[in-house]
Amino acid sequence: MKKLFSAVIAIMFIGSVSAQSINVGKVEGEIGLGGAFPTSKLNLDKITPGAKFFGEVRYNFEKAPVDLGLHLSGTIFHREAENVAQRLKSKSYTVMAVSNYNFWRGTKASLFLGAGLGYARLDMTAPVSFDNSQPNYGGFHTGDAANRVCFMPRVGVELFNHLRLSLSYTLVEKAHNHISIGISGVIGGGKR
Repeated sequence: MKKLFSAVIAIMFIGSVSAQSINVGKVEGEIGLGGAFPTSKLNLDKITPGAKFFGEVRYNFEKAPVDLGLHLSGTIFHREAENVAQRLKSKSYTVMAVSNYNFWRGTKASLFLGAGLGYARLDMTAPVSFDNSQPNYGGFHTGDAANRVCFMPRVGVELFNHLRLSLSYTLVEKAHNHISIGISGVIGGGKR
């Protein structure tokens, strides 16, 4: 464990030394889409991956390889039960403050490690009275929307200062927790 911690500290130091000598744009924007993969079936038979749409605005600090920004996203995915005609749909909308630590910022392949913390609005369709023995049961309603605090650790790479690939885990509640793989375009930022 000590060796792993030492290696992480060494990489952060090397990344910060090289990033401080590169002048990058102060503000950048990002728009992207990706896949959303729920992490729990909730005792149902099948989960179906969904989609995630997101946008972000970030401020790059000049003296440190760190950025700070605002992240907005919408996610949708489904779950299914064998004897239920309609799929159960989970939707979430998030607004988060995000920050990333950037390694080799401004180069052709810049790695980042970050996290977000904020607000999630959750919606889910659910059976009125779930009865697995009834074929084609169609008694569904959209549940009351819930408001929750959410947390999102993430890691990724920015290629050529304009293409970003990311892997994130949104932690909000069991029915809406999901892993996301995203691709996005970045405007601004980059080497100046």
